[in-house]
Amino acid sequence: MELMKSENIVQDRQPQPQEEEEIMQQEEEEQRFHVLAVDDSVIDRKLLEKLLKASSYQVTCVESGEKALEYLGLLHHSSPASSSSQHHHQGHKVNLIMTDFSMPGTSGYDLLKRIKGSSWKDVPVVVMSSENVPSRISMCLEGGAEEFMLKPLQLSDLHKIQAHLLKSLPHS
Repeated sequence: MELMKSENIVQDRQPQPQEEEEIMQQEEEEQRFHVLAVDDSVIDRKLLEKLLKASSYQVTCVESGEKALEYLGLLHHSSPASSSSQHHHQGHKVNLIMTDFSMPGTSGYDLLKRIKGSSWKDVPVVVMSSENVPSRISMCLEGGAEEFMLKPLQLSDLHKIQAHLLKSLPHS
């Protein structure tokens, strides 16, 4: 008696167009710059997200300094982010952090200081505010902020951050 094993034959198959598109989209997302946007104002957060996405950035939005610290693995001192996961969270690299200055709880300045005193210190931080207070601007820039931007942000403001994003890339 002869057994037919046709169901066990493995065929070399080409990826379907939909699969190829998904693979390319996944690779493209991995190559895009990832920005962590922090703002307690829903309107400002949505505007920032829209501007960043329009510029083809991958965006993660959080509504407080505490949520940003949690996302970065800096909230609980008992489990600091290990050096092997430096600048990564859940498989995503963070290339830039943009934070509002005035937020309840952990302010943008407090967040800046925590980031600059951690394993994330090399990630550029941009502080934003709707108030043009020279002493606040100086304090943030001296505290390690790459840039201080006045809100509401516009698409043209995002060109200023391009150089800071390029600095976050690993050097070959």
